[in-house]
Amino acid sequence: MIILGIEEDHNGTAAVMRDGKVIAAISKERLSRKKNDTGYSRITVDKCLELAGVTPEEIDVVAVSSLFQNLAWIKIKRMSLFSVSDFIGEQYNYFKPLILENAKIRPLTWKYINVICEEKEISPTDVDEGYDYTQLNEENCLDPHLSKELRIKAITNHLNIDPQKIKFIEHHSCHSYYSYYSSPFRTDTLVITADGIGDGLNATINTAKGNVITRVHHTNNCQIGRIYRYITLLLGMKPFQHEYKVMGLAPYANSHEVERAYKVFSRLFTINGLDWDWNEKPSDLYFHFKEHLEGCRFDGIAGALQKMVEELFVQWVKNAISETGIRQIVFGGGVAMNIKLNKAIAEIPEVENFFVGASSSDESNAIGACYYVMDKYCEEKGISKTDHIQSMKDSYLGTEITSQDVEKAIDNCGVRDKYLVEKGVSKRRIAEELAQGKVVGLCWGRMEFGARALGNRSIIADPSNASIIKKINSQIKFRDFWMPFTPSILYERAEDYLVNPKKIYSPFMTIGFDSTPKAQNDIIAGLHPSDLTARPQMVKKEVNPNYYDLIHEFQDITGIGGVLNTSLNLHGLPIVCSPEDAIEVMEGSQLDMMYFGDLLLSRKLT
Repeated sequence: MIILGIEEDHNGTAAVMRDGKVIAAISKERLSRKKNDTGYSRITVDKCLELAGVTPEEIDVVAVSSLFQNLAWIKIKRMSLFSVSDFIGEQYNYFKPLILENAKIRPLTWKYINVICEEKEISPTDVDEGYDYTQLNEENCLDPHLSKELRIKAITNHLNIDPQKIKFIEHHSCHSYYSYYSSPFRTDTLVITADGIGDGLNATINTAKGNVITRVHHTNNCQIGRIYRYITLLLGMKPFQHEYKVMGLAPYANSHEVERAYKVFSRLFTINGLDWDWNEKPSDLYFHFKEHLEGCRFDGIAGALQKMVEELFVQWVKNAISETGIRQIVFGGGVAMNIKLNKAIAEIPEVENFFVGASSSDESNAIGACYYVMDKYCEEKGISKTDHIQSMKDSYLGTEITSQDVEKAIDNCGVRDKYLVEKGVSKRRIAEELAQGKVVGLCWGRMEFGARALGNRSIIADPSNASIIKKINSQIKFRDFWMPFTPSILYERAEDYLVNPKKIYSPFMTIGFDSTPKAQNDIIAGLHPSDLTARPQMVKKEVNPNYYDLIHEFQDITGIGGVLNTSLNLHGLPIVCSPEDAIEVMEGSQLDMMYFGDLLLSRKLT
């Protein structure tokens, strides 16, 4: 059974599942090199099929996330993802007249498309690599039937595949099936999802019993994802990209500043059983917060938002546990990317075990759609889901780098004489360089799926050296000063560094933990500078033996069982995919070294 999974709205992700095992998954931005690139992606589908060794003729099902996609808004998002001014224009040119002036949605949507296209000097009906926008106009731009037709044509025109093989899977079903089946759990599990919006919903509660997932509650009142979008914009950052920066800013706020802003947030919702009830529902959200948060300090706004989110979700999860009697939980959807919220959920006394899969935002829906189809296939054939549907023990699902690729990239980029090129370099040598204060890029093996770098496309450094933070921020990553780094920790050393009495396993940097006094000495540069929490990657040898062995060599030299880890990219660009991309990071920064496996590229001494 070969399933091709497709997600269009967030990151143009594709995935391939063979006989219940995910064997390839890549987001469009990694190949196009455009941050958060969206829409149907021929290049991503082609690359995943190539990695899986699958031809279009061999595909049994194309599983597409979401019953409805607004193609007009996908076009707008593709054009505006790189500019805060575009998003502000969206609020004033579209949402304000729509919500506050009772304008009609179709002509206003088309008007806004024309406005933004005119600014960017392109045609609103340009055909991109997927959809035929020439068929859209003012009258039909929001027609769900036409959108579905164009989505099907994008796939059939590309793959020359029977349209009967294309199955559209409801958005939050993709989230819930991904969250459950990617996890190691197969006993009774509570599956919760929350995001901005998807097929008319933004949160669900499900039970998984005997590998049968049943939705027990859903709502469209959980507006946390949308609130994060607007607060991100009001703080001068990019929606759909920088929500994590708002989360990272939150711990810096003092209680006085938090309470000032919290008065605005606390009036919005009440949790009533499993329902999210509005206390007062604004006619909009952006303009409501713009008015009522005026005069509140930026860090206080971030802290107050985080406080509200944690309080509401903790109560909601407690109520769900009480309602279902299930104390083992998985969490999916864009809101599950909030690692501080995940920390709060994990610490609920009633929670016995907790798991958040790799990159649980919409990009994971390509995989979730595959899991959904495989689940139904097993039911139809009367075969065991436990035997035929595999969890995701790792997320190394992208392109793989070979020594030949590296040699070719060095020649193509013309840098062989600029840098010192050494072959046969051992992991021990890299560990020694780290111990001496060097910052090293890792570009080896198969690329990670999703938003987190997990050792194959990473920048690593000595986590005990607090001064390394300034070097990485100012000379390499050019990141916001308040954002923390993360630690990759040997699995057997997790108890030394993390306060984790429930023994929760977190291999994908998706859950926050308090740190121990030893961590505050050994891995201080990998902790949040304000609250000293960690968002760890617990590294097992069987999951990534190369990365594990490198960290173990570092431990042999220093006694420290982890390294500082951040993604291998320049600020604002996608995580590196190819050796050429990695060399671009060397060229655009002051990174000391790039390790490609047995080949090391380093700066010459001057």
